[in-house]
Amino acid sequence: MPELPEVETTVRKLKPLIVGKRILNLSGKKILNIERKGKAILICLSGGKILGFHQRMSGKLLIVPHGTRDKHIRRTFCLSGLPPHLSDRCGGGDLVFHDVRKFGVVWYGDSKKVLGDPYFKTLGKDALEISLRDFRKLFKTKYITPLIPLTLRGTKIKSFLLNQKNLAGVGNIVADEVLWRAKIHPEREVRSLSGLEVRNLWKSIKFILNRSIKSGGTTMRDWLHPEGTRGAYFEKRFIYDREGEPCRRCRAGIIRKKISGRSGYFCPRCQKI
Repeated sequence: MPELPEVETTVRKLKPLIVGKRILNLSGKKILNIERKGKAILICLSGGKILGFHQRMSGKLLIVPHGTRDKHIRRTFCLSGLPPHLSDRCGGGDLVFHDVRKFGVVWYGDSKKVLGDPYFKTLGKDALEISLRDFRKLFKTKYITPLIPLTLRGTKIKSFLLNQKNLAGVGNIVADEVLWRAKIHPEREVRSLSGLEVRNLWKSIKFILNRSIKSGGTTMRDWLHPEGTRGAYFEKRFIYDREGEPCRRCRAGIIRKKISGRSGYFCPRCQKI
């Protein structure tokens, strides 16, 4: 947390506010673009520089009046010419990286150096953009030969989805929601999935990600939109954090279980192992 929907929401909201502005305390570098790569936010600057952020557990990017003080603000970037409702009386304002738990990462430097970080070099295809053909390739050995590669033998599908080297952007909330919609138990082995199940899984990933983005992502504790508003997906979620509640599809009680060190939620009737 934040996962792909929260990062995508942040990028979409920041883009019309900051592109074209200058970061005064970064030698006046002009903001040329802002984009998402996996769960990271990349602000492309003049001079071939990139300012990047990974929000990790509790980080968020906020637009605040110039000079705002808060003990959890880890980095402050003074911007030129923000709209009056987002700036102080002088027409300025700050983009701040607010991170209560201090796990977040900030990159700055030449684009080649930033994108050469191990996080970016090992990212898989983006979960929001991946085609069905490329998604099937993640499981391709299963359909070409009965010899499953060692990396997939015994691998549980939820662990597979959470591995950013396989698919970039999926986190714990999205994984549980996706697997529920696809009717796949989170502890199913990857090699046990049929071609039809792989297709349904791909469709479910697209559906859940777009549904969450449309709702502005999930706010549970720390994460907020850049202007300080909350995401609404938590109130619309299907199964995540609903232990003991009836499944919305079959009414069986939702189960919570530790899977690969993370809390997982699933329906024992809809998602049979």
